[in-house]
Amino acid sequence: MKQKEISKKNYLGKMPSIKSFIKENQINWWIIAVFLLMVYGIKIFNVSISHDTEAIIADANGIYGSWYSIGRFGLVFLKKILGTYVFNPYIAAFLMVFAMLLNSVVWTYLFGWLGKKETSITGWIFPSFFFTSMIMAEQSGFLLQAYEVNIALLMVGAALICLFKAFGETSSILWCLPSIFCCVIAFSAYQSLVPMFTAGAALCFITFYDRLEREREVQLEYKFCLALIIKMVVAFLLSFIIYQIANKVVLLAIGASTNPYITEQIMWGKLPISECIYNILRHIYRAYFGKLLFYNKANLFICLGIVIYVLNGIRKKKTCYLLYAAAALYCLISPFLMTILMGNEPTMRTQIVLPFVMGFFLQYLVENLWENRGKVMLRLNCIIMIAVIVVTMNQSIMSARLYYTQYVQYESDVALAVKITDRIEQLNLGEIPQEPVVFIGAKGAWRNPACIDSTQLELIGHSFFEVSYYTAHGTKVMLNFLKTQGYPYMQPTTEQMEQAEKIAESMPSWPDTGSVMEKDGIIIVKLGASEN
Repeated sequence: MKQKEISKKNYLGKMPSIKSFIKENQINWWIIAVFLLMVYGIKIFNVSISHDTEAIIADANGIYGSWYSIGRFGLVFLKKILGTYVFNPYIAAFLMVFAMLLNSVVWTYLFGWLGKKETSITGWIFPSFFFTSMIMAEQSGFLLQAYEVNIALLMVGAALICLFKAFGETSSILWCLPSIFCCVIAFSAYQSLVPMFTAGAALCFITFYDRLEREREVQLEYKFCLALIIKMVVAFLLSFIIYQIANKVVLLAIGASTNPYITEQIMWGKLPISECIYNILRHIYRAYFGKLLFYNKANLFICLGIVIYVLNGIRKKKTCYLLYAAAALYCLISPFLMTILMGNEPTMRTQIVLPFVMGFFLQYLVENLWENRGKVMLRLNCIIMIAVIVVTMNQSIMSARLYYTQYVQYESDVALAVKITDRIEQLNLGEIPQEPVVFIGAKGAWRNPACIDSTQLELIGHSFFEVSYYTAHGTKVMLNFLKTQGYPYMQPTTEQMEQAEKIAESMPSWPDTGSVMEKDGIIIVKLGASEN
């Protein structure tokens, strides 16, 4: 077949019917649903809350105000239009899983359209690996935002679909408008979706390039590939600039100021440059070698597989392959963009780009091997597929164990809350005392041997009575938690907390007699030694 020039009209082709796409890939959706139920079923069928969720129940306005101040006005916007402004943990868990399944369809559809693989036996790998990762489980453990963050992720996928529609068909540049709108909302819902968009765009380019190289129906030109990348970069920069402007407008409109929550995490200028570089390299090493509980040891093999695959393509001197290799390299670096920006390893829940990229590349490698139909390759493919199932299964079991640990911790906290409130009632100050309550120190939750050891956990699975950086912080968290259990105790003033700390120096710690007392109009609960 004679090669033809790439034109705006023909290089993408007509989008496949979403209805037929869903129907023809039913087995993939069932497999994904099984993995999702395995991990997140405990969140649906056992109503419990985790960190920060107690705050949105006890003090919703405070949480929403804090989101505005850290540039997450989109998160508040999504809650209002989705009807989840008043928080319900069961609804949040159910809709979260539904949104994950919907995300699986949209992202699989996007890559299937660009790669012209509308039906694939391996289509379940990427979504299953991504959503069952412990990093995604940690992120989703924050139920107060889990559903909305997944909707924002869905909007990133929709933005990329619109973007390729804009660049792929005649007179369709207007598709850039919904793409930019989706990006602005997604970025303003959760900042980790900024590098997620760039990684997703690079993966889309890889998928589309592979399709053109495979079909050999069009002549790939360096100028065309570079132009496509530049268009995506321009669309991203425009979306990000609009988000920044919109954020300033929102803050100005509500009379709020920017909270240094994010900028405080940037270590450049606060630590020696050598230490910041060490932190970056250590994070990359940990992530790819699976040195922490949250990092999958399969990441190293996936990374090596992609590097070998790309180098093999360079050896064959494929057309425009350096741009393809650059896109693949960027994808491997993209999970660490926040680390490079901060000079320090970010929290696990913000590292969702890592399992996203690793999940895609795992499916990508398996798909390329699966296309070889020789007898030897068929046996190898079966072995590889079994290995992928085992890896995803083990990952799912660990993520489910994280949620089981959180469930046991929650039940332990509820039991402790009952005991503490009983002690307060014994002070004979009334059912709901008018005196404020101050918590001094902290106390870990009871866990059984099947739970994950607390030293391996980040935040999900730690007790509400355990996370106390200082008296004011611990008291606020613990009182908010007690409020979710129906005990609306009064918050103390700064002066009352300082006074309580002095009084607590001579008090025994929980559960000894005298660990809960009232003095000078303050109810003091001493759980342990003060952190101050």
